[in-house]
Amino acid sequence: MLLSRIRVSKKASNESTEPISTVVAVSILVIISSCSGEFIQPRLEIPSSYLSANYDTNVAFEKIVMNELESLTIALNTAEENAHSTEVELIDYPSTLASVTLPSYQALVAVWIDELTKAANDEDGFENPGMSSPLDEEEGGILGTRLLDEYGLELEQCIQKGSFGAALYNHATTVVKGDLSDEATIDKLVEIHGLDPSFDLTATSAAATYSRRRSNQTTETGTFYDIKNALIRAKAAIKAGETFHKERDLALEDFLFAWEKSNFATVIHYCNATKIQLQQAGDNAEALGNAMHAYAEAVGFAQGFKGISQKLISDTEIDRVLELLLAPVGQAPQSFKFLNDATLLSNLTQIVVELQAIYGFTDEEIISFYVNDPS
Repeated sequence: MLLSRIRVSKKASNESTEPISTVVAVSILVIISSCSGEFIQPRLEIPSSYLSANYDTNVAFEKIVMNELESLTIALNTAEENAHSTEVELIDYPSTLASVTLPSYQALVAVWIDELTKAANDEDGFENPGMSSPLDEEEGGILGTRLLDEYGLELEQCIQKGSFGAALYNHATTVVKGDLSDEATIDKLVEIHGLDPSFDLTATSAAATYSRRRSNQTTETGTFYDIKNALIRAKAAIKAGETFHKERDLALEDFLFAWEKSNFATVIHYCNATKIQLQQAGDNAEALGNAMHAYAEAVGFAQGFKGISQKLISDTEIDRVLELLLAPVGQAPQSFKFLNDATLLSNLTQIVVELQAIYGFTDEEIISFYVNDPS
């Protein structure tokens, strides 16, 4: 149903790639001529704020998912804090969170939790293997303050940030493809993105934290505001009835597209951050660990969208991003090479170039992505 409209080519970087619905006001009166006279379609009244009478009841399932992801993240962070000092037990993968996650990502998370536990319980810190493969007996460890596996990948970030796509966005697409007869359905999309009904900027969590960071709070522009406006429109269209099903569908498409854009704008942010931090780190272990933390965020945000059907970027294009990050799916990552070969920093620049072409981001937008909340 959704993502069926033709957008301006994503490869034409000099043309707008905004969804058609963002440039067509739903309040335009459509006049249909017939032999019996003219019919004027009623106008969709869009409120200035999001209205929900029974929000908490409507999003009970989504709250479980969000709470489980938060609990899992806390457990992973605790494992990092206790690495090499306290025996870390295997962390449970919460069942409700797993139930909304792409099966392919579920399998990855199960492996990563096991590998993260091994890295935390290894007696040694992270051993940089140079440009060779790590030794068989290596399990990874702490670099500065960051827990990396033996390949230099911070698995906690891959689990958490990848779940924003593979679990939360994936669940949103299921909601969008389901029963849309009740406006309460839109509450589920608000919650699963990490928002509340007031769209309080200080209360964002999960993916919404990053759509906020990719937006300008002074001008109220960017993906956070695109998402907010799309959800208000979708709820109003459902409430208004069958006449406005098209407006509902266009608004939901805009919601998903804005979320996707914020995700890959965030990949751009962390590619740039990784490059700058590695250039400035020298031999400082904490700085190097922080650079690999930013790197792992780029990997997680990108990999979490692989396998999702309702998106603009293709799986082939995601594979290309992961190859440039030296973290192809199904192969042992070579993340540690970024610590040892400065020429690989050009890979991070190339990712920015290719994502800009896919989404048609302007040069000004790219620069804004390099900082959080560019107000």
